[in-house]
Amino acid sequence: MNRSVELTPVKAAAAVLLCCVSALVTGCTSSQFLSVADNSPILAAAMRGKVHGGQQPITGASVQLWAVGASGYGSAATKLGSSVASDSNGNFSLGAYTCPTPNTLTYITASGGNPGLGSANPNIMLAAALGPCSSLTPSTFIFMDEVTTAATAFALGQYFTPAVGGPSTADSFGAPIASQAQTGITNAFATVNNLVCGVSTNTICGSIATGNAVTSATFTTAGVGTITATPESAKLNTVADILAACVNSAGGSSGDTSPCGKLFAGVVTSSGTAPTDTLQAAVYMSLNPTSNNSSGSATNLANLFGLITGQPPYVAGAQPSDWTIGIQYSGAAVVATTLLNAPFDLRVDASGNVWMINVPSSTAAAAESLAELSPTGVPIANPWNGGVTGATSMGSSTPRNLAIDLNGKIWVTTSSGSAYVYQWDTSGSGTGVSMKDPGQPYGIAVDGSNNVFIGHGNSGSAVTSLDQFTNGILANSNWIKYPLDGANTTTDLGQYSAVDTAGNVWHSAANGGTSATSVVEITAMNGIATCGALPYAPCTPTTDTSLSATYTANSATGGSLSGPWGLAANTNSMWAGNATSSTITGMALTGGTGTTYGSITSLASPRFLAVDGSGNVWASNFNSTSVSELSSSGTILSPQTSGTAPANVLGYAHSGLSSPTGITIDPSGNVWIANDVAATASVGASVFELVGAASPTVTPIALALKNGTVGVRP
Repeated sequence: MNRSVELTPVKAAAAVLLCCVSALVTGCTSSQFLSVADNSPILAAAMRGKVHGGQQPITGASVQLWAVGASGYGSAATKLGSSVASDSNGNFSLGAYTCPTPNTLTYITASGGNPGLGSANPNIMLAAALGPCSSLTPSTFIFMDEVTTAATAFALGQYFTPAVGGPSTADSFGAPIASQAQTGITNAFATVNNLVCGVSTNTICGSIATGNAVTSATFTTAGVGTITATPESAKLNTVADILAACVNSAGGSSGDTSPCGKLFAGVVTSSGTAPTDTLQAAVYMSLNPTSNNSSGSATNLANLFGLITGQPPYVAGAQPSDWTIGIQYSGAAVVATTLLNAPFDLRVDASGNVWMINVPSSTAAAAESLAELSPTGVPIANPWNGGVTGATSMGSSTPRNLAIDLNGKIWVTTSSGSAYVYQWDTSGSGTGVSMKDPGQPYGIAVDGSNNVFIGHGNSGSAVTSLDQFTNGILANSNWIKYPLDGANTTTDLGQYSAVDTAGNVWHSAANGGTSATSVVEITAMNGIATCGALPYAPCTPTTDTSLSATYTANSATGGSLSGPWGLAANTNSMWAGNATSSTITGMALTGGTGTTYGSITSLASPRFLAVDGSGNVWASNFNSTSVSELSSSGTILSPQTSGTAPANVLGYAHSGLSSPTGITIDPSGNVWIANDVAATASVGASVFELVGAASPTVTPIALALKNGTVGVRP
């Protein structure tokens, strides 16, 4: 279904408020929900809906409305009102129910029932995510089928019952009551509406619930820009068709020859409990996207795809190499002031909004800029687009990296012209400070005390290899310059930077030279002591000769660094992407050679990395249309080309990915990737979202460093 949504002019806060009013069209932050003045229970009226298995109604299904659990991930949901049975046409009408609070998130399930075969199927469990209780009215109509179930499972799988499989009575979605955990699940519910038309409150679908997959949606914010969302509807339909094979049967058990038996055996993990219903199976497909278990990924992928009948109920795609489902968000196909143009790097703020820098290859093609999208891709801001290089416009500058501090301010380094560093306040104002000294500001990272560190990408810098702004204050009077260690203008380059869990700053030389074989770990920073008293008198450069220590990897011991680019902190370790050798190196914080993982069969010039809430490491494969995932111990979790067809594709491959660079993970577990491809007069530049593929993550990274939650869920 194609729909266009027009928004009035908004700034960041206004856009989030609008999303709450429009019931899930955009992501909402938990602060909006938790600040509602009246959180007392409300008595709600009946709603209507329909339950289908494929294109057939399901008779006698038990339909139940639920409030999500609030005591942990997958915590027990609460029944709202009594269950009702669907009639011979699949129709149902709920009775009265009481919402715990107006903003309590709700979903609905349909279990069991007769799919048209003359007897009930106990393995049926269909679902639809509905959103805040206050958005539901007597006129709300709900359509539940395999497509709504798949969309719900993929967007909300990270919040499902931890055991996944087992008795259906344990099926539940829930999240901790903590603020960012609530932000994550709220935004995840919103993402469902970008995938499927399951409930009439979804304005993307014209307020019509059909149970069909969304094929595209256009979001326009006046004064900011237009974004077109293109979900992988054919792949979502493929998952739905596989579920339909079980739904439209008499049922079965894992391991038997029935469609349900084959489905359950094919999706379960090696150590997991086999599913007993279709919702559990869909969640397993989301959380175990390669369907890897003792039978092997290739065998399971082929067997599952083989469940699709000759005339499937939904328009399916080709057999995939994994089950991950994505959404591409494209800017307008213009080259002057488009919202997206060769987005290079991106970060997520505490509300789940996605910030990115545009770095087109030709400044004549489009102005460099900063862009902000809501958690569901709605344009929110596009500052510094156009104009002349200076404190209020990037102009012809070249943005290099960005970071988000503890106050929600966005920092951007640029390396052209006067080499400005920019800071954007989400209230709607920004400024820039020239830092040409003469090293070009390039890498940037923020620690848990809100100190901002900036590396340099120009080996001609004879002054500094590290700059620091304390307490997130961008001002010349608050600028500390650290000297080069031994005047090494090659290895000390900070083209990409990160802060580890011990507060050390790391630099990589990145594309300063593909022959780079080391990164730099900087410790013993004593610059703060050289500054005046609050509110910070001018700071003088430190002369501490023990400032930095070079972390050199030794290829002979298996820890080779080869053309290192992006860095990402994990619990007590730092990880680097090796663009030259197509490997990733994990390094302890105490020095040494590190350990290198992967090869050309699993990685393709990984340039940027991100760590999720389980400590898994994600990499963008610049020389491929994919991203790869490794466990915290270095095990490759995504497909490898050394495998057997259809699981012989490198990484999680998607047609919506092209020259992927920046990668980040939001509080809902969505993985966001920047496609470093410029817009043209016919094709818009884009970013890509893998829905619910990773563990929910604390954002921004500075907040995780502050709270000691790097590699931990919110």
